[in-house]
Amino acid sequence: MEYFQNQVYIIKVNVRNEAELLKYISHVRLDSYLPNETVAKQFAVYKRNIRLCKKFYPKLHYFEIIFRNSIDSVLTEYVNGADWITVIPFDKDSLHKINEVKNRLLKQNKTITHDRIISELTLGFWTTLFSKRYNQYKFQSILVKKVFTDCPKDQRNIKNIQIRVNEIRELRNRVCHYENIIRYLDIKDKYNNIQTCISWISIKLAKIIR
Repeated sequence: MEYFQNQVYIIKVNVRNEAELLKYISHVRLDSYLPNETVAKQFAVYKRNIRLCKKFYPKLHYFEIIFRNSIDSVLTEYVNGADWITVIPFDKDSLHKINEVKNRLLKQNKTITHDRIISELTLGFWTTLFSKRYNQYKFQSILVKKVFTDCPKDQRNIKNIQIRVNEIRELRNRVCHYENIIRYLDIKDKYNNIQTCISWISIKLAKIIR
């Protein structure tokens, strides 16, 4: 994938433009991309980082939608068709996130429905279901088994799943804020991890959206 190559195209930055960049973007931010270099070179890397972030958006979007909908389907089956949001024994943090969504919907004068709550919950909420805090709950083992149905059995364990989905969550947060991801030496591996996790949920779907 060419956007993982280390090519940096330097743009011309005159004295006036340089002052403007430093005023509104800041020396601290630009310096974090390329320390002890000219503003022109720093800004070139800064812009390249933005382009790189954009390349991740489609894949991250697919993963988040597929991941949460798969969890929703599995948990609905787990509670025999009931609204699992009101049945699963969530901890205080997860309950707080659910209530935040409900309050936001009310403020927007929208009817609180299961589907709306599902679509509003953050990726952090969904990855938390695979965290250590829920290791003792039966529903977590069910999620590992039935959400990642196409995952090779020797890799389909909670520890491996935790690591992989948390890496995607952390990357997603950085990408969505256009933070520095060029610094990652394994950036291509991180991209491939998203595709791998999608294929573990559904190999057929992974091929469709490749």
